[in-house]
Amino acid sequence: MVLIVLSRALLLVSLLHLYSQSVECEPVDINTLHEITRFFHQNYEIGQYAVAINVPKKQCKKGFKPSTSRDFLREDRNVDVRKIISADKNPVYEGKELIAAGVQTTPNPAHSEFLLMNPPDDSPLTRLLNKRKNGCVVFYTLNSPCMKTCLNDRGKFNIIGGLNKLKNYGGIKAFVFKNIWHHDRNRTNELREKFQMIASHIPLYRCEPENCTLCGSNTQIKGACLTN
Repeated sequence: MVLIVLSRALLLVSLLHLYSQSVECEPVDINTLHEITRFFHQNYEIGQYAVAINVPKKQCKKGFKPSTSRDFLREDRNVDVRKIISADKNPVYEGKELIAAGVQTTPNPAHSEFLLMNPPDDSPLTRLLNKRKNGCVVFYTLNSPCMKTCLNDRGKFNIIGGLNKLKNYGGIKAFVFKNIWHHDRNRTNELREKFQMIASHIPLYRCEPENCTLCGSNTQIKGACLTN
């Protein structure tokens, strides 16, 4: 009887392990991710901005080319996105498969990541995630979220709630940045701690013009993601 119970317990642990792998370990193809971030740069970049997409899984897998596909974000025209996110007030675009934000300067300053992720239960990001439950979500910001505000878990303007929403998303997912926010450069130890916090919620990547790098996990962050 003891052996039967033990066998069942081991089987359950094994199944849970396989389930967690299927949910948490299905990665975006890193070369396709590079193509996607290049597409963002060519179509939406206006200075600091953040953008998130929720697209079919196949558009994040090996061999997909967003620049040559007629189906990639076809209802989210770049001219509409740029016009809205360039505004000083409420620079937030919400489309069918894409959301984006610039930096708000009036009436109250707000960073682009904060604008997309708050309030967590009714944010542009949450509404985007709810549109497709098992697709591919890429959240991209030109400059890494600032440590003082966005990644300050004790501050009221942080993005922790948004990261929790991304953590619970069931499909392929990635959080991507290109540059280190200039106020956070040369603060390697603090930056490593904050990046570990992001990576504990969602796979963290740095995508530069040449390639993308998987920064690491909640226990270790690669040096290439910590220096400019």
